[in-house]
Amino acid sequence: MKPLLSSDKIRVRDLQIVTREAMGRMKEGEEEKTKSYTALVWTQRPIQKEDIGFIDEIKDLTLGQKTPLRVLHRRALAVRQRVIHSMNARYVDDHHFYLRLKTQAGTYIKEFVHGDFGRTKPNLCELLKTDTDILELDVESVDVDWPPAIPE
Repeated sequence: MKPLLSSDKIRVRDLQIVTREAMGRMKEGEEEKTKSYTALVWTQRPIQKEDIGFIDEIKDLTLGQKTPLRVLHRRALAVRQRVIHSMNARYVDDHHFYLRLKTQAGTYIKEFVHGDFGRTKPNLCELLKTDTDILELDVESVDVDWPPAIPE
């Protein structure tokens, strides 16, 4: 099947009707799904080259995340283990850098950056030993092998 919609901005592929069983398989695979993000981060103290290098070296960091305060009114209070597979930083100026992350699906990125009053551990504030906050957040990709490709 050819793409139903295509432009330089949007492309739809593999559009199909899926069974309940296929949806169940997708839900089962959510824990394995990864997402990639880019965030603009502010730091209270000026950041150094060493900070950028330190961030780039962190791999497979396991977080304990309590349900964030911002979603507590609609989600049960729980502590969830999530993994940040990789991070890298790009210096902008003394108090700003771009942070690219590849994470396990379900990771609360904003709370990882600012700590959510200690509800996410470890968090970027602890790692960099300064207050940090997130100014922008973009989802770059959702990496999941679903739905099944339709042969052309």
